[in-house]
Amino acid sequence: MSAITRDPSYFAKVSRTNMRTDMTTRAAYVSDASIFRRVPAAIIEPKTKADIRDALDIARENRWPIVGRGGGTSVAGNAIGQGLIVDTSRYFNKILSIDPVTKTAVVEPGVVCDQLREAAAEYGLTYGPDPSTHSRCTVGGMVANNACGSHSVAWGTAADNIVQATVMLFDGREVTIRRGGVDDSGIDESLKELVNNHGDLIRQELGRFPRQVSGYGLHYLLPEHGFDVAKAFAGTEGTCGIITSLTVRLVEVPKAKALAVLGFDTVFDAARAAPRLRVDGVSTIEGMGGDLLDALRAKNGQQDAGADLPGIRLGKPAGGWLYCEVGGTTIEEAEAKAQELATLVPTVDAIVVTDPTDMRNLWHIREASAGIVTRLPDGGEAWPSWEDSAVPPENLADYLQDLYALMEQHDLRGIPFGHFGEGCVHVRISFDLGTDSGLEVFRSFMTQAAQLVAHYGGSLSGEHGDGRARSELLGHMYSPEMLALFEQFKHIFDPDHVFNPGVLVQPEPIDAGVRPGPGQRTFELTPKHAFSKDEGSFVNAVNRCVGVGACRSMDNAMCPSFQITHDEVHSTRGRARILSEMFRGESIQEGYRSEEVKEALDLCLSCKACASECPVNVDMATYKAEFLNQFYANRLRPMSHYLMGWLPVSARLLHTIPKAARLADMMMHMPGLRYVVAKLGGVDTSRPLIHLAPMSLQKWAKSRAGHKSTKKVVLWPDTFNNHLDTSAGQATVDLLEALGYQVIVPQGFVCCGLTFHSTGQLGMAERVLRRTAEVMRPYLELGLPVVAIEPSCTAMLQHEATELCDDPWIKRLAEQTQSWATFAADELRKQQITFAPSELAALTQVHCHERSLGDRTGNVEILAALGIDEETISTGCCGLAGNWGYEAGHAKMSFELGEREVFPRVRAHDGLVMADGFSCRTHIEQGTGVKPRHLAEVLAEALKKQR
Repeated sequence: MSAITRDPSYFAKVSRTNMRTDMTTRAAYVSDASIFRRVPAAIIEPKTKADIRDALDIARENRWPIVGRGGGTSVAGNAIGQGLIVDTSRYFNKILSIDPVTKTAVVEPGVVCDQLREAAAEYGLTYGPDPSTHSRCTVGGMVANNACGSHSVAWGTAADNIVQATVMLFDGREVTIRRGGVDDSGIDESLKELVNNHGDLIRQELGRFPRQVSGYGLHYLLPEHGFDVAKAFAGTEGTCGIITSLTVRLVEVPKAKALAVLGFDTVFDAARAAPRLRVDGVSTIEGMGGDLLDALRAKNGQQDAGADLPGIRLGKPAGGWLYCEVGGTTIEEAEAKAQELATLVPTVDAIVVTDPTDMRNLWHIREASAGIVTRLPDGGEAWPSWEDSAVPPENLADYLQDLYALMEQHDLRGIPFGHFGEGCVHVRISFDLGTDSGLEVFRSFMTQAAQLVAHYGGSLSGEHGDGRARSELLGHMYSPEMLALFEQFKHIFDPDHVFNPGVLVQPEPIDAGVRPGPGQRTFELTPKHAFSKDEGSFVNAVNRCVGVGACRSMDNAMCPSFQITHDEVHSTRGRARILSEMFRGESIQEGYRSEEVKEALDLCLSCKACASECPVNVDMATYKAEFLNQFYANRLRPMSHYLMGWLPVSARLLHTIPKAARLADMMMHMPGLRYVVAKLGGVDTSRPLIHLAPMSLQKWAKSRAGHKSTKKVVLWPDTFNNHLDTSAGQATVDLLEALGYQVIVPQGFVCCGLTFHSTGQLGMAERVLRRTAEVMRPYLELGLPVVAIEPSCTAMLQHEATELCDDPWIKRLAEQTQSWATFAADELRKQQITFAPSELAALTQVHCHERSLGDRTGNVEILAALGIDEETISTGCCGLAGNWGYEAGHAKMSFELGEREVFPRVRAHDGLVMADGFSCRTHIEQGTGVKPRHLAEVLAEALKKQR
């Protein structure tokens, strides 16, 4: 900020708009889903139009450029800037009205696409444009970038679906734009003069095919298009003003749908077939390269190239795919139309899907493509920038073949996907953006690719806009006269050139300010984790985040804290951006001692949802552990790290000393003393403390005779079921013995290191694991299976332990460890054990680590065998997340997370409530008064009745 003296009204505006200039927030906004980086001066999240007007006043006084931003999912770098970011997504996001008669909706720009679609569904309507980011992109951003989506064959682009917009200009005036003109006479007259003087040029160069969206849509201003200023404003990429409200068209949803999945020998064959499938009733013609499935298998850890994927049931391998969705009044009609499509083109194989679950699984593959293909099947990186080109559909196959040849010429690779029916192809390419020589190849390729697409009569961008990715290349597609006309159009709305400078007009170089570019790796200490999928590099791991923003969706389990705060800083993407800035060392200069990074990671629950739900498997829990390990190196830690991180050691010690556990538990729950214990231990004083079991599971197992058998199994005595609540552990011993096994409970100190890991005490976690390996070695040498009860400890042993500790016995332990449910379900099947039919209905909270890294197949099989009808909580983490919900300052959000779904569902459920996770059971009991059961307890009781 300038040091000049300011009028008091300036500071009042800053306060009203909640302007954020802290580096934590600014670092979270340095990029979108593109390869570019710009550090903003400030961020404002307006709640009203008055806030936006105040924001413009603030920018004017500081001489800041202005960039509007929605979901930040732009792949072209048009949602970033060095001035003021106006983020409408957090608060300025209301649906103002829906009119089912006129089939229109009036919305604020921050409304998420799916939010509008869900509201319109009540009337049998939807918003037609549906890009793959529809669960988090905003309607304002879609209009600004002229987004399209899978159904554009039927419903067109955002420009085709806009009726009217209100736009705020730099001086704070609002103008309304629509078909027929602008309610500002000066702007209206200037636009008419532009069209009258240059109509022939506009007709010659613009509007040649539907996906020509590069530059400004001046052809909509022509008389034959009704002088539609609203449509012309779509695709201006925030360079002409800030949208404050929109009226958009809604369309009717088909009563029934069927999806034809067509396989082809090559992706070129798929591209050549696509135009021939544009027949009545077809609403999507989406294409993918066959190697996209290889990338997906690599993401999911599937080594077998022929491994099944959800919804994919073609009998023959395919090098290219088309998804063709067909609508009808009945399922039979839609299915018949879909079956006909396979007869129109030569295919390798084809299937038609009508089951909604199969269709969702198939669409998930397509919609996750933008993230999946940023990691090639061999683990190599791939980046956007030339990922949005379009040509007339009849030219797509030839263009795609030449594009492949151009990539080969530059020793580059990429996996194509996109809207083949409209000639639009997305591809992420294996650019080396980290070196100067790599950037030279990048510029050479981009320039030649622009010339190539122009040769085929195409467009640099088929949606998403040109942004910083392609604006410099517009001269290969348009004449100098047209570029001058673009500049004139912008000047009419933005004479001061303050809105999103560097985009479209007077463009920045395509290789300026590349985020993963040279200079990113100012420092990188050797991490404690192996990062085996990222060449041992923490920086490479952080670079997995390309910004597609799936972590901002409210439809899945990540990121819990973002779902409460809606703050970009608390999204997985925001945290990744802040870590990336730490490694760069410019905006954040303290490295691993950075308070900004610590602040951003504080609300990460380490739930691991991002490790599976993120399209590129960003694992923020691991990154947090690495950072905390370095941040507190040779420093005093918070007391909660000692109290809860060292729980395995202290709990074992208390259970070793006679009556010590009982005494400690009594003291922790005495009025007054409980508060002192919590306060001294760094625990949030607003929630009850945990209980210690009067006797450990290990001691209980040692004191009983037990079942003798030649069949032996090792039961893993995790800290939670060993020292805090032994009921699930005892039940597991009972059920394993009922299955004919002698159960061995190791008596030495064994621990997976989870609590040390989650508090960032990685050196201690490694030492604990190595000691554990020595205790477990005799059982491992015998090849005995190790059965684990606690889902978080199971995941730690199977996944994290081997990354943290390079020890062959830890690897053996990981290989021999399985969940108790997997083991028990296999035995029930082998022994052909059946149960009497049950009428029980169960509600299950699946532990977040099990959901992310585990396998619930065994649980599902057991429930089916018991005849229990199960429903599961869909929101993921319960909100306690082990030590996180107990740490000082976290309890309020912890309980808010519980109120998302799990607490209300439990309160309303009249039946069995189950949770295998100790934290889940604890949180549910504290939040609802209902004590859930471990499934092992339920199965043990059923087996007891069988005897």
